[in-house]
Amino acid sequence: MRHTLLFQVLLLCCVSGSVAVAEHHCISEEIENKVGPRTTAVVLELPTRESGMMRALTASAPEWAPIRFQVFTEDLNDPSKHCTAEKQFRPDFIGGTLECNKRDILTKEKRSIILNSLLPRAFGMHTDRLLVKPLTGRVIVPRYSSGICAQFKIPSSHHTEGVSGADMYLYVSAGPTQYSTLAWATTCSQLTDGRPVVGVVNYGPSSVTNSEHSVRVSAHEVAHAIGFSVWLLKERNMLKEVLDVRGKAKVLQVSSPKTVEKTREHFNCVNATGMELEDEGGEGTASSHWERRNAKDELMAGISGIGYYTSLTMAALEDTGFYKANWGMEEPMSWGKNSGCALLTEKCLINGVTQYPEMFCTAETGLFLCTSDRLALGYCTIYLYTAELPSQYQYFSNLKLGGSAYAFMDFCPHVQPYSNTWCSNGE
Repeated sequence: MRHTLLFQVLLLCCVSGSVAVAEHHCISEEIENKVGPRTTAVVLELPTRESGMMRALTASAPEWAPIRFQVFTEDLNDPSKHCTAEKQFRPDFIGGTLECNKRDILTKEKRSIILNSLLPRAFGMHTDRLLVKPLTGRVIVPRYSSGICAQFKIPSSHHTEGVSGADMYLYVSAGPTQYSTLAWATTCSQLTDGRPVVGVVNYGPSSVTNSEHSVRVSAHEVAHAIGFSVWLLKERNMLKEVLDVRGKAKVLQVSSPKTVEKTREHFNCVNATGMELEDEGGEGTASSHWERRNAKDELMAGISGIGYYTSLTMAALEDTGFYKANWGMEEPMSWGKNSGCALLTEKCLINGVTQYPEMFCTAETGLFLCTSDRLALGYCTIYLYTAELPSQYQYFSNLKLGGSAYAFMDFCPHVQPYSNTWCSNGE
């Protein structure tokens, strides 16, 4: 009887799709703290009949076109740079070494998944949605003497002859990672106008799977490399602090024009002054992601779930000035849709009651519940802590009661999926 009921509820949850998702904690801010100063890449204009000598300037075409990517795999071809057997010690590409276990081994299958599935499909998500002024010249890649970018092997010809044919160049590695991190990425060099042009990506083989979730995580990390990071948003004057939000002393928002427009549109809140950035997660996650409480299922949430590429991320990237969004290609997200301003300005629960039962839960009943994306079954994350929660996270008369401390949800109770109840693998 129980299995019949579970099947019926699974069927109800899964009518809208069948994507298996596991959560990935992004460590972008930890990576940013180890990058070091970014350099400027010179672009040499290709010679034409009209110009016999190449000029050292940023050469780009006048018309906008879909962004092009190119990857280089020297570190994937070097067995000293990735795990080939257990008990080896290999670089983690952030300045340390880790001991290899069986899952860390870069097998032929995992290498193929990275190069032939995850990266091409992730690039496609951006190419479908972002336009750039195409580079027409050869990019001379700077030499990196310190920081994360110096950990990657770059062919000597890239420093002299340069590389061409793309708008963003990425060097890929597969060193072991901690905490089952699937991937991380960052920018290494920018053009003279500030646009990212060279970056690096590292995959942790222990978490590599040929799944839609892994593709979405890959697209998330590539987004960091092309500019969705707090350092660049700050550099482009897109940020502002807002005081006294839901009991918090201050929060950081992306307040640039298109982002404000799309925030107001998504939440149906004409008074929204910007899209809030994450303030949980410490140096690993804070600031370079959307506030997960407000956008849990978005591509650029700090813990990756289904990862919808919505108008919010497209707007922020367009507001950098480096990209134009291909409007009409944004993916819908039910989380927060038409919620009104109260979702952004008021607590998720007041005296144990929520205005948004489709997003937040109020009690653990022991029943199977649908997740917000309707792709799995889960349970309400409510815990009794040993001490009172901070005042901004107090939602019940019992001040020790709240949601998960590790979900980046401001302790808001929500439905957390069971590992074996996803639509494609429910048991």
